[in-house]
Amino acid sequence: MKRALVAAALLMPTLAHGDLFSPGELTKAHHHLEGLQNCTQCHPAGQQLSQGSCLECHAELKPQLAKGRGLHGRIAAAQRDCEHCHHEHRGLTAPIIEWGAGGKNGFNHARTGWALRGGHLEAACGDCHQQRRIALAPVRALLEKHPTRETYLGLPTQCGACHFDEHRDQVGQVCDGCHVEKSWKPAPGFDHGQSGYPLTGKHARVACEKCHPRLRDETTAKPTFPAPKAETYLKYSPLEHQTCLECHKDPHDGRFGQRCSSCHTTEGWSVIRNASQERAFHDKTRYPLEGEHLEAPCTGCHGPWPGHPAKFKGLKFGACSDCHADAHLGQLAKPACEACHAVDGFTPVRFGVTQHGSTRFPLGGAHTTVGCLACHPHTASLEARIPGGVRVELKRRKRPELFSFAALDFKRPLDKCESCHADAHAGQLKDKPCSSCHRTTSFSALDFDHDTGSAWPLSGKHAEVKCAKCHAPDKKGQPVLYRGLATTCAGCHADVHAGQLARVRGQVTDCERCHETTAFKPAKFVHEPPFTPFLLDGRHATSSCERCHRPVKVAGQLTAVRYKPLPQTCEGCHADFHRGAFEGFEP
Repeated sequence: MKRALVAAALLMPTLAHGDLFSPGELTKAHHHLEGLQNCTQCHPAGQQLSQGSCLECHAELKPQLAKGRGLHGRIAAAQRDCEHCHHEHRGLTAPIIEWGAGGKNGFNHARTGWALRGGHLEAACGDCHQQRRIALAPVRALLEKHPTRETYLGLPTQCGACHFDEHRDQVGQVCDGCHVEKSWKPAPGFDHGQSGYPLTGKHARVACEKCHPRLRDETTAKPTFPAPKAETYLKYSPLEHQTCLECHKDPHDGRFGQRCSSCHTTEGWSVIRNASQERAFHDKTRYPLEGEHLEAPCTGCHGPWPGHPAKFKGLKFGACSDCHADAHLGQLAKPACEACHAVDGFTPVRFGVTQHGSTRFPLGGAHTTVGCLACHPHTASLEARIPGGVRVELKRRKRPELFSFAALDFKRPLDKCESCHADAHAGQLKDKPCSSCHRTTSFSALDFDHDTGSAWPLSGKHAEVKCAKCHAPDKKGQPVLYRGLATTCAGCHADVHAGQLARVRGQVTDCERCHETTAFKPAKFVHEPPFTPFLLDGRHATSSCERCHRPVKVAGQLTAVRYKPLPQTCEGCHADFHRGAFEGFEP
């Protein structure tokens, strides 16, 4: 006791001395460090605040500091001491961030390296600074560890990170190529002249929606974040525009062909020209002009071009390749252009189902309705095949680049479905060819017979059940399961008897002893051995099952009819009307 008093007396001056030099209570953010024993965590050896100590806890700031980005990284190193902006020891409720004279709303956002302009100036801080918007990995890791922590760090600056793509991935993700921060509309950066279809004449005055139909978005999930502003959007790509007939009805019913521009211009429907007459002199040559050739400028074929004088005689024209570069970039061994293309235009292509019959893969069934690009996709690597000299020459002649990057030359075999189609069954049925179950008429049209094609023939009610009831994905996003499924009753059906009728406690109930696949009721059960030692006779035989087998609560709100254990003596079920008068009586 005396020793304890002496120790307390010795400690009191020390505590008093420490309190004398304490600058004040810590704020809420650092309150877990309150107490003299924690001082050295921020003030090593009792010295001034250590910036290194701050960064040991606030590791999320290190990437910004290392790269010189964000608010902290852009502060000059000489002014980067934490206490310049974050003041401590001012009390539990004191703010730890010094926003400046204008407060949080007056903060100069340009200090972060991302100045607020236009519509962003009207947004409240909380509109952008939400935890679900944070992309920086160290900041996300911090919040996973401390979910209640408030931070203004880690936001991305790309438009698509905060705003939903209202064009639904039709025009890429470089939003500021067309839009400005002032407002979403109009889009001053967009120039239709830089698209594949410059607007001329009266087309320049047509409202966007006259050519770009408004579609309803049926694919974006409702809880998507960021949320879309509208459920509809304008279709920008792909939009067919090779001929006037893509948008306009032909009042001539095809009597004058499909080359409307031979007579009409975009200046007006009534402004008539005659391209054939304009180039009639060419009919006197060995190469009369037809179709698209009527629209081609003379210089495109004859010159002059830089370093090349105009030439009107001796030009080769026997084959398309005499003037045009190989549009398919060597994929076709002996390209006969006129077999697929016409002078009316490079597209649409005249290669149809009949012509496809001469290839390695004749089209049949549902394949005849598939769009060409579904099997012959745009292949970016083909662009690298364009000879540099060809591009230079086309540019010199001011001729358009007409190349198709659709894959036509398939090196892989085409005799199996998996040559083109992904395995929808994720390898479960790799030992069986697709044709053993599916037809080319439709993927859902099946030739599969469960009785002969599986180890589990369907009988009774099972034959009436839809496939998806048993064959469903194990997890969301996973393929439908076809193998490895349970074949016992308990594998698919819950035990309505709650394990009472298992032959050995804890084992699976042998349902087939009493039930058949034709129906759950009636059961094969007979109230006699070997099913039960309790034979029904007399009045018991006419009593309903529910009189003895009543429902009981198993767990929570779950109930089950009780079958065992049940009493088998008279007094187990019946009251003694003799009130014990015959107790002990042996008949």
